[in-house]
Amino acid sequence: MIRIGQLFEIPNAPSNWFWKSVLFPFLVTRSVWVLVAYFVTGNYSPNPSYEIYARRGYFLTRIFPLDIFARWDSRWYFSIIKDGYQASADLKTAYSNMAFFPLYPYLVKSLGWFGIDMPDGYYVLAGLVLSNLFFLASALLLYRLITGPLEFRHATAQRALGLLFVFPASFFFSSFYPESLFLFLALAGFTFALQEKWFLAGICMALAVLTKSQGVVLVFALGWLYMEKRNWNPRNIRPSLAWFALAPLALSLHFYFLYLKSGHVLAVFDAMSAWGRGQNILNNPFQNLMRPSLDVFKIDLVLSILFLAGSLYLLWKWPIKAYGIFALLMNLMPISTGLLVSISRYLVIIFPVFILLGEKIRNRNWYDFARAGLFAIQIIYFAGWVNYYWIA
Repeated sequence: MIRIGQLFEIPNAPSNWFWKSVLFPFLVTRSVWVLVAYFVTGNYSPNPSYEIYARRGYFLTRIFPLDIFARWDSRWYFSIIKDGYQASADLKTAYSNMAFFPLYPYLVKSLGWFGIDMPDGYYVLAGLVLSNLFFLASALLLYRLITGPLEFRHATAQRALGLLFVFPASFFFSSFYPESLFLFLALAGFTFALQEKWFLAGICMALAVLTKSQGVVLVFALGWLYMEKRNWNPRNIRPSLAWFALAPLALSLHFYFLYLKSGHVLAVFDAMSAWGRGQNILNNPFQNLMRPSLDVFKIDLVLSILFLAGSLYLLWKWPIKAYGIFALLMNLMPISTGLLVSISRYLVIIFPVFILLGEKIRNRNWYDFARAGLFAIQIIYFAGWVNYYWIA
């Protein structure tokens, strides 16, 4: 058996590594976001299409420092907490919360499961606390993975985390969203799989598929790692492979629950189609490029191309191909829908690319330049997010 503490043990780490690489940048970035939110609220025009929220002064809760981290999909997760899953009249054309996965809102619900009526602000606070705790745990696991199994220097881990903290969409790790929970499960899944603890890896996969649709990518990547560890020889397969069945079992139970609620066998996919998923793969990127202004979609498209290139490099150069498989499929899955909105939110959880960048950008001047540029974009993104512009 493995102790939970072992997940976060980092041999030979510098004495101040946690403060320098995790806690200090965590506190600085979050403080900057709050200051930016106070500055742009009322001083810059909100999105006129959603002026109703700006006029009433909040999205989910009147508590300003909490509400600035709740936008867009937050209300669908919030509706699952408050009212459970509910099908729209026509799942394929009308938005419904059935397009969203249950683990994050079910964890946030906490005391609500006991029938205790909690105020809206409580649930927002609980969700943000969970998001931030899972992100801090993810940062620890990422540092451990880089300096442990991957055998990179501590400087590489520090650079990788530094870039992750300032990535344009990193504020989703502290928002009322499941991104930090998914990142934690992905890192924990890889950690357990590298240790051949397949029961624990199977639990992480099962929880991941209940967190985001990208959970199936983690299952495929860890399945690839399982076979890599057996030199792709079928005779080396052991009964431990059966733990991979936990993920499809969990997903099937969720699908069955939604079927009972909606009468649709594939309610999740029907509900997703209401958001325009399944468009022409190439049509949307070209439309974005032809717009005259420099907008979020163009920046996201450039970032997507860079991450795709990094994923291919990982698949080509790194000895353990499972990292490249995870990165590549995490890139291709949102692109395959033909709808590139939200792309930066998908990129921010592709941790192998951040490791690659931390390993390759060794020149201090280039590293500082990259961080400054990404942080500037992050501030612009967050300012738009607070004022109800679509960011991701």
